[in-house]
Amino acid sequence: MTTKTLAVILFTRAEAEWLAPAVCELARGLDAHLIGVVPVLPFFVHDAAGFDPVVIPTIAKWQTEETDAIRALFDEAVRRADVRGEFRAQERVAAPTEEFALAATRAADVIVMAPKGDGGSSEPTDRLRAPIIRLSGRPVLIMPRDAALTAAPSRLLIGWSDTREATRAAHDALTLAAPGARIDLLAVRSGRAEVHAMDAREDFAAALDRLGYSAELIDRDGPVGEISRTLMEVATERDAELVVTGAFGHSAVYDFVIGAVTSDLLDAPKRPVLLSK
Repeated sequence: MTTKTLAVILFTRAEAEWLAPAVCELARGLDAHLIGVVPVLPFFVHDAAGFDPVVIPTIAKWQTEETDAIRALFDEAVRRADVRGEFRAQERVAAPTEEFALAATRAADVIVMAPKGDGGSSEPTDRLRAPIIRLSGRPVLIMPRDAALTAAPSRLLIGWSDTREATRAAHDALTLAAPGARIDLLAVRSGRAEVHAMDAREDFAAALDRLGYSAELIDRDGPVGEISRTLMEVATERDAELVVTGAFGHSAVYDFVIGAVTSDLLDAPKRPVLLSK
């Protein structure tokens, strides 16, 4: 199966200024239909005692203006790229923000989001990114501003581990990969490697060969807390156009103590990253 439906989540006007044109180029490269999704971001009251309800209409007006501006940017990008697109904006009272974002993107083959630091980082947006990855049931492509993916990648780096998340990510990547793509399967090992994990990776490499891809096994040693850095280092060495890995494979406590690969890759990846949960 190839990717024929993309959904892009546009959190802010500043983000839409660059992400809308970038994802339109990807949609054109894949000959895919594009859905632009704009959730209404909630505002947080940090000091209820000092909050004046009179500002609520002003906030609502700003949210409407922001959505209208994002729509204009999206529509113009779709027109310029000459792709098929539709726009879905959340009505303020229709549903909770998370529920709307999940429902609006579940039909997509791939969901596209920007990293945290590329024009859309705020407390509300940061709270929403993780649930989309965890709960949508769809692979999520994190698209950096300075390294956008514009067509099916011919060089992929898959971070391999013997987990459900990594296995799903590896298979999800095939919906984006160009025919005959070179796919590197990277295992980052800290301490004793498990034999069954090695066997599973070799099995997957053989499966890729049968599908017409060129698979290569790569091994690196490194501490658990630096896996994301190792991924990006090897991606640079191999000139990978897309990095692929499983998302949120550990508990929140583990992530807090050891360091989460997913959170690191959401912050400021150097290359496009495909995450699957």
